[in-house]
Amino acid sequence: MRSERNLTRTNVRASNNMSRIIINKASGEDVFSSLRESWQQLFAVSECAPFLSWEWLSVWFKWFGAGKTPFIIQVSRENRLIGILPLYLEEKKVLGMRLERLGFIGEAQGGADYLDLIAKPEDRAEILAAIFDFLKTETSFDVLCLENLASDSATVGFLQNVVQNEKHLRYDESKTAVCPQINLSGGWETVLNRSRRASNFKRRLKQLEKMPGFEFRSLTSPAEIGAAFERFYQLHEKRWEQNGGSELSGHPQLAAFQREAVLSLAQADLIRFDELWVEGECRASVYGLDDGKTFYYYNAGYDLDWASKSVGLVLIGISIKNAIARSNSLYDFLRGDETYKFDWANQKIELVTANLSRRTIPAIAYGTINQASRRLRYISKSVLPTNLAETIKSWKRARKRNRQLSAVEIKKSPQVL
Repeated sequence: MRSERNLTRTNVRASNNMSRIIINKASGEDVFSSLRESWQQLFAVSECAPFLSWEWLSVWFKWFGAGKTPFIIQVSRENRLIGILPLYLEEKKVLGMRLERLGFIGEAQGGADYLDLIAKPEDRAEILAAIFDFLKTETSFDVLCLENLASDSATVGFLQNVVQNEKHLRYDESKTAVCPQINLSGGWETVLNRSRRASNFKRRLKQLEKMPGFEFRSLTSPAEIGAAFERFYQLHEKRWEQNGGSELSGHPQLAAFQREAVLSLAQADLIRFDELWVEGECRASVYGLDDGKTFYYYNAGYDLDWASKSVGLVLIGISIKNAIARSNSLYDFLRGDETYKFDWANQKIELVTANLSRRTIPAIAYGTINQASRRLRYISKSVLPTNLAETIKSWKRARKRNRQLSAVEIKKSPQVL
């Protein structure tokens, strides 16, 4: 892998309106601190999910960036930053061959969905064309793997339409997950009546409301977020301790990342913890990201001793109602086809992984292995009994997570924040 501390290459592309598109590839240990202000300004007008905020991705790279080189593509027009594609470059071994892979900063650990190009919607087509022209001449990578893009992303549409005409490049795409969502435009009564759990929610809510200390709290301030995360963490970990730990916090490095990320997000007003309190204790907690338009249900935890009282169900319902009261237009459960999500959801969006690869032997081998792995997962899910399949899945997930993280030295970058 290339080891330059501040590797930058510039490409100039003229657009149809005669303005100049300039592309820079930024690297180096101080790349996040140097980009902070311009990244935050661009993100604020991009309509992108909070997982693409500087606050999330800078902390992610601090904790999971060991062995990875930033490959952040900046796109400017008339000296104004209009696009960022946050990538990293890493070296992998495939059947003994060296392969250089580009991937999204923020993929894998941390469970970020909707990773993508950061840009205003109206600028994305022009920016994608310029980035593609740049990448065609960039020889430092074999495979570009873009995980967990929304299926309706402009990036997916662009690659589908353009790459098929490039004889030296190969494009393939696979569905990776589904994100159930609630369109909130109809109001609370409409959302509730359409839910499969409406009657049960109303009954359980009435029961809990009669108990001492019943209270709903929605917390966003930096002063409250640290304690709110710890309450969530204790509830969440207890739920997952018999199943190999969760992907959110089932390893000390993941927990440390989350503790830092929630505080960083709180400074940008992008996080919210919804809590249900009864008899003086927090009995259920929803950890969400909130940009004022969409509430992203990132994860949840509940007191197992109160499971019979359906505290998790009640909190989700109150959380949805509260999002509507704040004028959110969408409640997004993020990836996962769990039944409780579809009990409320009235629409969904698929996530896809898009792979762009050169026709090199390592890249072909890498693609073949990945396709075989996807087929095997599909067959296992189709053939095995549900409980057994989930047990095997949890075991494999925990084993892979611990192998990846235990072997990685924590990347300490004091200049990141």
